[in-house]
Amino acid sequence: MRLFVALDIPEEAADYIADVQKKVRGEIRAERWQSLHNLHLTLHFLGEVHEELVPALCTDMDIVSEIIAPFSLQIGGFGAFPHPERPRVLWLGLRGEIDPLKQLHLLLGKRFDLHHGLSYDKKKYSPHITLARGPKTGPGGVPAADWNERFLRAEPPSWRVNSFHLYRSELKPEGAVHTVIHTSRFAKDHGK
Repeated sequence: MRLFVALDIPEEAADYIADVQKKVRGEIRAERWQSLHNLHLTLHFLGEVHEELVPALCTDMDIVSEIIAPFSLQIGGFGAFPHPERPRVLWLGLRGEIDPLKQLHLLLGKRFDLHHGLSYDKKKYSPHITLARGPKTGPGGVPAADWNERFLRAEPPSWRVNSFHLYRSELKPEGAVHTVIHTSRFAKDHGK
């Protein structure tokens, strides 16, 4: 089964991101605009995983959730990979309590490393929400400062992160279908 670990993005923030994406679409073309249906913030993409490993992954998530306290995130500004001058991916970053988010990613990775045969993306974690792939920008690349000023509110939505999920991703002709197969709640949120 194809799996990934991610945080939910609440409806208010998802609506805000969709509005920002719509404004950018009015300015540039892209090879592919990211569907914002089932929006989430990926922590680890695990790829194809044998079903027998799922209970151990759920245990890993629960162990890490005991260490992390709930934290707050907020939509940040525009950015691009690999560089704003030569963008292949256009995204919105995050602000707020980023250190606990990065710690969550790191601790999960350390737990996942214990499983022989589990391979996952081990690149440096740069939390972001993808808006487009292959953006067609002018010679200056992504005009991040201009777009931040024109398209983003002074106070973008923020939200409290209390849990994270293991998702199954099924690729279908109409698009990917994501199903939560396990939820882990952070330490101070247990029992609620």
